[in-house]
Amino acid sequence: MSRTRTKISKILCLILLIFVSSGRAEQGNLDINDRENIPILSKALFLDITTPGEKRIAVGEHGHILISENGRHWQKTDVPVATTLTAVYFHDDSYGWAAGHDAVILKTTDGGRHWRQVYTDPGAETPLLDIWFADNQYGIAIGAYGLYLVSRDGGETWKRQKMIVVNEDSNAEDPDDLTESYELHLNNIAYSKSGKLYIVAEAGRIYRSPDLGATWQELPSPYIGSFFSVLPLGNQSLLVYGLRGHLYRSDDAGSNWVAIETHTRELLADGIVLSDGRIILTGTGGLVLVSNDQGKSFRINGLGHRHSFAAIMETGEDEIITVGDHGIEIWTRQQLGLVDD
Repeated sequence: MSRTRTKISKILCLILLIFVSSGRAEQGNLDINDRENIPILSKALFLDITTPGEKRIAVGEHGHILISENGRHWQKTDVPVATTLTAVYFHDDSYGWAAGHDAVILKTTDGGRHWRQVYTDPGAETPLLDIWFADNQYGIAIGAYGLYLVSRDGGETWKRQKMIVVNEDSNAEDPDDLTESYELHLNNIAYSKSGKLYIVAEAGRIYRSPDLGATWQELPSPYIGSFFSVLPLGNQSLLVYGLRGHLYRSDDAGSNWVAIETHTRELLADGIVLSDGRIILTGTGGLVLVSNDQGKSFRINGLGHRHSFAAIMETGEDEIITVGDHGIEIWTRQQLGLVDD
């Protein structure tokens, strides 16, 4: 793959083709109830959202980071860059990190009110696509062309290194470093409560680490297309999904897979397990998939529009937030078809 290829966002093949302007940099209180008159809430591209404590924090294009205490009123935060941000992760209420294009990484220690740049490599033209921390010290950031960064000092410094892919049979390091050979885009990293760490990538690649990223095993893959997200479900179960509505489930930590019918060809970008145990997957074209049986089957819920969603988060008893090409949107359970059957 050529490094001259256009830089990509978190959802590599989403290709939103958004030719919208965020308008002027709105200041002060941004009321979600008036989002149609506030371009940054309704038209700006946002790519990730998280909920440290009672806060909601969304990141996106032009270095936008918005913060809300209640989901209704949002404020812009102090950000030192204007680069597209693709991912945000908080370990606790105070310590968080955001990552994005130009391999930029930002850090906050005050719950997202203020951010400072701790890493960037614009010359490499390689965006970061996800970031994860085990605690307030050890973290991993991944991205395009096999970019794999590690920090052991709370994100103050970062070191680029290869993923150590181990042959499970011989327990010896694989001499063919896959991310180096094929410059695979590493799209998403997620931690399971079983203690395993997962990465999904281009070309159907799925990796599992039993030791928080010290070594990785390449898992058998049911699909040769790109996976954009992995969703651990508890115990040894997980879902992986990506291009053209492809969705697979494993109940043995990724050793075996079963295809799940989605009845769609839309790209699947993100998913969550709700507090009541139901699962929602979202993606392009206004797609919402809902499962009432722990991810063994899904049904489509139409929203009546073609908005593309990059990320979804449950933020209250009757509040679910999506971010994507139409900014920040708040939904009730009824709107998403989550009324009790």
